[in-house]
Amino acid sequence: MSEEYFILCQNWSLDSSQWTILIGGIGVLLTLIGFIIAFSLYKKQRKDVSTDAFEYFQSSLPELKQSIEQTIANLKEFTQTLDSDNFVNPILSASLNDKFLNKINLVDLRRFYLENRNDKLENFKSFLVDSNFFGDYHSYFTSEINYLRNNYLEKERIFSQWQLLRSNKFFSTIADENERVEYKEFYANWVKNLNEDRLIFEFDENEKPIKLINRKELAENQIRSLAQNIFPFIQFSERANDVNLIANKIVSAYADITEMKIKVKEVFEKDIEKFEKILENLNTILE
Repeated sequence: MSEEYFILCQNWSLDSSQWTILIGGIGVLLTLIGFIIAFSLYKKQRKDVSTDAFEYFQSSLPELKQSIEQTIANLKEFTQTLDSDNFVNPILSASLNDKFLNKINLVDLRRFYLENRNDKLENFKSFLVDSNFFGDYHSYFTSEINYLRNNYLEKERIFSQWQLLRSNKFFSTIADENERVEYKEFYANWVKNLNEDRLIFEFDENEKPIKLINRKELAENQIRSLAQNIFPFIQFSERANDVNLIANKIVSAYADITEMKIKVKEVFEKDIEKFEKILENLNTILE
């Protein structure tokens, strides 16, 4: 053994304090290494979790997109048929909801967009805001339709009384010997003109009216004119007064029905615009 080695070993002779310093230094180094490893594992785990969230999110969007497209088509058909007197209720897809978002950690998902799709981050934020709209749309839509149906049916019941004016009320008036001849002639002419009005009815091969085709013309022309022109006979006839009351109720009911359908149509047309914007944004996210 050389003298230099002996001297070196002597210099590195460790007492208890030196051992303490050495062990402490090693401990700090191991702690630092452990922290670096733990941080790396945490960062990788966080990346994996955010990637999993994104993949699940993306896999759920095509079904949602299809349900939104179906909803737009159904709402458009509904608003178009509102212009007629035989509108249909649209059927909303069961997939139109935001429940799939409950299975995703939105913080992890936002992190993925922030780190990997920053150019789509604003689209993603907009989608989350929009999810409140389509997520609650079923209950909102059901409420609107129930309101329309209940009020519409009541107004329809009143409007349907127009048939009494050319049947029960008419025949009872004609058969009543106490009614004035002028009133009977007026009422008979009105019924005759109504039953011959080709703007209002569809006729069969025997030239008999078989189907009402123009409710607007019926209410705003024939029934309204009856209510106005029968007024001079009211002071002499209780039946004339009854006919006038029914006619006015029919005209009013038709006006209410028309206004109701206009308002409902405006509401759902705005919903269609909203869904179309959501769909446009959704397509951007799917790109």
